[in-house]
Amino acid sequence: MQTASVPTTSSTTSSGSSTTASNTLGKDAFLKLLVAQLQHQDPTNTQDPAQMVQQMATFSSLEAQQNTNTLLGSIQTQNAALYQAQSADLIGKKIQLTSSKVALSGGSAQIGINMASAGDAVLTIKNAKGSTVATLGPVTLSAGDTTLAWNGQDAYGNQLADGTYTVSVTAKNGAGTSISASTTTTATVTAVSFVDNEVKVTAGGSQYSLSNITRISN
Repeated sequence: MQTASVPTTSSTTSSGSSTTASNTLGKDAFLKLLVAQLQHQDPTNTQDPAQMVQQMATFSSLEAQQNTNTLLGSIQTQNAALYQAQSADLIGKKIQLTSSKVALSGGSAQIGINMASAGDAVLTIKNAKGSTVATLGPVTLSAGDTTLAWNGQDAYGNQLADGTYTVSVTAKNGAGTSISASTTTTATVTAVSFVDNEVKVTAGGSQYSLSNITRISN
């Protein structure tokens, strides 16, 4: 990983229970309806056996579907619990992840950049209100990961207040063609939580999805 410094240029149980109750009611209603048909049928004109077989087949299909849904729900719950338990091993690990956030602290910040190929990159930094406060570059970077140092100054050389800023990057190769580039950050995982059936990690004071993680180290 290269390091460079550039100047400033400008956080369903109820639902599942409801569904199960609804399915059970449908099953019971079907059975009651079938029994009522048999009890009140005309002895001189009994129900067509083929029709009864069809109704029983429908019932069997309904019951099988309910059992399958119950089994799948159980498997999903167990997998989620296992996944959450395994994710807890991330606590204390240092991770690199894609993130547009950069923390300015003590008048300086480190901004991670990942380049798909070598080229010139320009970074745009915005404050919490969405206003552009600084532009870094263009700076020539190699393919892969690079860390850029930002002195925390705005386009006029004024020192900005410490806090969280948003950074975006655009990059082009020597031919002027846009290339893929993303901003990254490195932080230590301090907590793992389960939010809306998704594992989230807390690192650097912010919460991220596992899909944001690009590297894990001790």
